[in-house]
Amino acid sequence: MTRKRPNALVRLAFQVEHHAETLSWRLRHKLRLARPPRILPYRGYGTTRASLIKARVLEDRKVRPPWKRYTLVGSAIASWKRYMTLEIPNARVAVRWGDKRWEGTTDEEGFLELWVEPPEGVKAGWHDVELELLSPVSRRGVTRVCAPVLVSGPEAELGVISDIDDTVIVTEVTNVLKRFWTLFLTEHRTRLPFEGVDAFYQALSQGSTGSAYNPIFYVSSSPWNLYEHLDEFLGLHHIPAGPLLLRDWGLSRTGFAPGGGHGHKLEKIRGLMDAFAPLPFLLIGDSGQEDAEHYRTIVREYPGRVRCVYIRNVWHRSGRERELAAIAEDIRAAGSQMLTVDDTVTAARHAASQGWIRRQEVAEVQAHRQEDLQARTALDALDREPS
Repeated sequence: MTRKRPNALVRLAFQVEHHAETLSWRLRHKLRLARPPRILPYRGYGTTRASLIKARVLEDRKVRPPWKRYTLVGSAIASWKRYMTLEIPNARVAVRWGDKRWEGTTDEEGFLELWVEPPEGVKAGWHDVELELLSPVSRRGVTRVCAPVLVSGPEAELGVISDIDDTVIVTEVTNVLKRFWTLFLTEHRTRLPFEGVDAFYQALSQGSTGSAYNPIFYVSSSPWNLYEHLDEFLGLHHIPAGPLLLRDWGLSRTGFAPGGGHGHKLEKIRGLMDAFAPLPFLLIGDSGQEDAEHYRTIVREYPGRVRCVYIRNVWHRSGRERELAAIAEDIRAAGSQMLTVDDTVTAARHAASQGWIRRQEVAEVQAHRQEDLQARTALDALDREPS
């Protein structure tokens, strides 16, 4: 597949912006006007052979913790701080994992991505890797953190790649106003998951034996600025933790985001398929965006690797049903299968029939779905009460 190159004007604009921000940072740091640096660790992933350490170095904007944000104004201020990030390029970071040590340098957007060979004897599961900021030197700020890394071992039966918006979290991304409200003015405590998602994803993680430790990855068009927000959401609702693969918003080498569709998801999914070969995968998305189209591409590019594509039915434009039916036929012709489902229980029943989860987990998904429906009904009634 040929990749569309950004035009010369975009590349020039990016270079100008990058150099201006770098010079501004250096000047403010020299004059001691810059805020203290902060290492923001991301969830990494890999195998016992190679694992990816991920983080970002930013100026610390002191976003208040969620339990101290009580009002709409507080949420709006926290969102503004998340989006108005000031990245620190060319920062040097030391990585320590057991008896091994490496050094990495952040790119022009402050991102650190470092592939390393884990220490000998590392087993499947989550591991904490220590990150320390070496430069710029600072006695303030968060300069030493632990980054969680998910190592997949031979016990894994399959991997799961899931969209987030309107697949895990009720977002209604096709509605511009509701999308804006969700991104900028809501907290993870007030957002709701789709009913039964927690139990279904837990069952997928445990696999057919209950101890498979199948890795789960979340791919989204949401910006990296929402990383902590989304990670807190997964934890609050007991949805299995997994690496979040998000999108860098703003001007970049490849163009301007969030414009231009969702093709970036394909690159991230390909990276996961390559990193975990020959592990088979389940792909989960929704009907509102381009998930089905992207997953069809992956099925074709990685024959025999995709066990099934699950597409959650959400509100969509007229004619979308015919498109989805055609995509499902293409996926079947390529040797896989695709199901469009109205609820999580339907997907769980199918997964159990295929031997991907234990049959008793279907009842657990049903129970969690009922609990979530009751909670949503209670919240809706509360919202309708006159103030």
